[in-house]
Amino acid sequence: MHGVRPDRRGLARGARWQVTADARTGGFVGTFLRRPETTQTVAVVEVREGQLLRLLFAGDGIEAEVRLEPASNGHTRVMLALEGPLFRLSRSLPRRALSRLYALCQTAAEL
Repeated sequence: MHGVRPDRRGLARGARWQVTADARTGGFVGTFLRRPETTQTVAVVEVREGQLLRLLFAGDGIEAEVRLEPASNGHTRVMLALEGPLFRLSRSLPRRALSRLYALCQTAAEL
């Protein structure tokens, strides 16, 4: 089962979320070194509403920065930067992460 359990503070600096994911989709490391389903803590490092979100995936030591800026036709441009140990980052990770974020936004827009 995949899911996010935010803490009571929601999307606020210092909040800690529990994320459950299928480690088998995480490339070599996820496939061979982790249990099939894993839970880790994600700390909200910084939030600037409508501009920036920084998260720390504590178990992997990966920091993700999501920047938002206005684009044409009322759209929003999203930029993602990842920092962390090289063996935890794969070339496809940013693309997969942005694809999942896009799908989540589309789902929310349909509600």
